[in-house]
Amino acid sequence: MQPATAFAGANALSPTKTQPAHGSEAATPAWIAFDRKVLRFNCHFDEEVHESQAEASRVRKCILYYYLEDDSMHICEPKVENSGLGIDPTKSAVYLKRHRVPKPEGDFFGATDLNIGLTIDIYGRVFTLTDCDGFTRTFLEKLGIEVPQAIEEPTDGYTSTRAAVKAHVGGRPRPVNDALIRGVEASLGASSHLLEGDRLGQFLDNDRKVLRFYMAWDDRKKLYGELRPFILHYYLADDHMEVVEVKTRNNGRDPFPLFVKKGKVYKNIDSYTSIDSPTTHTTQNIGRSGRVDPATMEAFTEADFGIGKSIKVLGVEFFIHACDEFTRDYYQKVHGVELVDVPFVYEEKWERPKMPVPPHTGWAAIGSEEDSLNSMQHLVPKPPKKDMKKLMDKDGVILRFLARFETEAEEDTGRQFVIKFYCANDTIAVFEPPLKNSGLVGGKFIERTTLRKAGTQKEDGTWEFWLQGDFYTGAVVELNGWRFVIYQADEYTLSYMEAHPEQHPMSSIAYICEQAAPVLAEKREALLADCAAADPSESGYVNYEPFQAALAGAGMELNDQVLVTLLRRFDVRKDGTVSYRELMNPDSNLWK
Repeated sequence: MQPATAFAGANALSPTKTQPAHGSEAATPAWIAFDRKVLRFNCHFDEEVHESQAEASRVRKCILYYYLEDDSMHICEPKVENSGLGIDPTKSAVYLKRHRVPKPEGDFFGATDLNIGLTIDIYGRVFTLTDCDGFTRTFLEKLGIEVPQAIEEPTDGYTSTRAAVKAHVGGRPRPVNDALIRGVEASLGASSHLLEGDRLGQFLDNDRKVLRFYMAWDDRKKLYGELRPFILHYYLADDHMEVVEVKTRNNGRDPFPLFVKKGKVYKNIDSYTSIDSPTTHTTQNIGRSGRVDPATMEAFTEADFGIGKSIKVLGVEFFIHACDEFTRDYYQKVHGVELVDVPFVYEEKWERPKMPVPPHTGWAAIGSEEDSLNSMQHLVPKPPKKDMKKLMDKDGVILRFLARFETEAEEDTGRQFVIKFYCANDTIAVFEPPLKNSGLVGGKFIERTTLRKAGTQKEDGTWEFWLQGDFYTGAVVELNGWRFVIYQADEYTLSYMEAHPEQHPMSSIAYICEQAAPVLAEKREALLADCAAADPSESGYVNYEPFQAALAGAGMELNDQVLVTLLRRFDVRKDGTVSYRELMNPDSNLWK
């Protein structure tokens, strides 16, 4: 803003005139100096009302804008709810378009003609200025004009009355409480239902709010009757209700969507096709014409429902035994009633007999056991699902073990077998290496396939299968009726098992430490003495055989795989000796 001392009066604000500034040869044009600078005043005028008995005059409040760049002004009227003036509710109405406004005496209004407390005559309408914004006050004071304090605007009597009615009824005035609204609506051809309760308010407050009750219809006293479940929906928005039948599979009934269609449901009505139907089977609410009189009928309301109550809908008696959480909270907040579900048992459902699963033939030509099982369970055979992630992650991972028969037969004591476990799909293959002069032809002993554990069949006919965690040194496995004792594994298998302790707990040093730590602490002195006797040089290392003898002497019987894991872990020098001092120290880093 330019200094106020550069202008002297309203003529200096004209867009066609400029006033030289002190100490300058040329003045800045007004359309540049006052670009987008506007004076803003609150004002009002009184308007006489001739067509209403409720008011003689009305106070209309406006806002006056004075544009300094061209001395133009315009007046707008803010929106007022339900004023009936035809103002767009989304924006303010323009009462006076922007232009230079002439005075009654012939000159144009200027900035010095506007101030709080003044009245101005604009085209025969008298406006009273009551307040201004901060920029306007500062601008006029720099021009040397004293600006009074804001004046309280007069209140409109009719608007105050409407506000009092609105506060009394708790919302906007309703036709029931406002004679003017009823008269206007009636003159426009509205129906008499406006004299009823506020249906629009009920709809807006309760839209999409539905009470849900669970009911039962016990018809077992009749021939072929039964106990059937139903659900009642009560819509708070319009006081309508519907009854839905709970569908069950193979119940022998047509799948009707609703038992009672959504709408007003009246009491003491056995059955009906419409309200005016003369065929309704009831002895109440019947007029002289033989038809049901809707005015005398009583419809169901939310107060008629509650857990433990029985209601009669179209001649059918239902027992309400439960509700959902929303309904429970609603009755607690609105009615102060706590709804507690009633234990209710419907008829026990019979279990469908299951077809027994026939045993697998074991023929490789007809596919695996899972493939054959799918062919039995589905009319159209489906291939068994495969774990593609497991196939990709463990492709080529094969665990190899040496095993022998668990038998005392002399002809089988010398036979050795190689068991291969394929981690990608949990399949197992067994080979017998050829042995010279044994009279047995070596080669494939068991075809590669998934093998189930004997005696593990479940109720659904499925079996438990051998997994990679079941194979370790010292384990006894029964494959296709042959019992094998695993006594050795190759280096790759041992390293893989130690690298995946979650699948091979016998190779987990943490699991072994957790199980063996209490025993080692109890027998530490005896084990150290036996190992020191086998270590005359006191190097802290003993061979495998003395170490195993010390464990046996202390009464510690360890699993073969656990012993192998300990020997591999504490063979620090990788020369077939065990660091027994590190093994006896539970705080050693080798235990971690």
